[in-house]
Amino acid sequence: MTPPAVIRLHGVAVEAGGRVLLQVPELLIRAGERVALVGANGAGKSTLLRLLTGLAVPARGEVEVLGRRLDAAAPRPLSRAGWRALRAEVGQVMQGLHLVPRLSALENVLVGALARRDELPAWRSWVRLYPAPLVAEAEAALARLGLAARAGTRADRLSGGERQKVGLARLMLQRPRLLLADEPTSALDPASTELAAAVLREAASRATLVSVVHHAALLPLLADRVIGLAGGGIVFDRPRAGLDDERLAALYRAPASAAGALLHDLPGAAAARLAAAHP
Repeated sequence: MTPPAVIRLHGVAVEAGGRVLLQVPELLIRAGERVALVGANGAGKSTLLRLLTGLAVPARGEVEVLGRRLDAAAPRPLSRAGWRALRAEVGQVMQGLHLVPRLSALENVLVGALARRDELPAWRSWVRLYPAPLVAEAEAALARLGLAARAGTRADRLSGGERQKVGLARLMLQRPRLLLADEPTSALDPASTELAAAVLREAASRATLVSVVHHAALLPLLADRVIGLAGGGIVFDRPRAGLDDERLAALYRAPASAAGALLHDLPGAAAARLAAAHP
């Protein structure tokens, strides 16, 4: 049986100040996939992730995430409760990760379990009364990332790399259906990067993972499928095993030339639309 679609984009354009930041004729990501977004700064990678969380609104086109339409033309716009339910199912590891500064590392991890309302009703977090099994799970997540000794430390007293690890541990407690990671190892030293990538993949064991990746060495750890972006458009979408170094390197040249050189990787109709966007 074909896995269901988790992300579906059709005819999407995101604009700001009269400039097109992202243009995606078609994109389909199915449940259980491990997808990496690659490309130079300004290629549209982070904009695409923002689109999938509702933080960016398309000027046109359809955006569907976990069966919910997020674009302004949706027949039934999401209610406030609908947005809360969606965000409980979407886990994020973003640059400039937001933790609660006055809470300890352990309590920030426990916040992730709020998505599991049957185990952690919101009132328990308000009074800081957490069930023992969840506390044990959060402690194990921190230990997995080498932060057991920092569990009681306030988030605003942690280093950037430690905060990044706390975010990953929080994700493990959340158990989302879709994980969005924007350079998830950017604040980590080389010794921690491989562990963090393994933990992220472990957190996505029963979910779909979409990661922005800048270092090619991380692709085997985080992705089975690679989507290359340049100049705000998708210029290739292929299995990681079929990606050669030259095609990857082309993304980091001038966006327009990269788009032109790689259009042959797209299906005919999509290639024609992208060619029109990058004359």
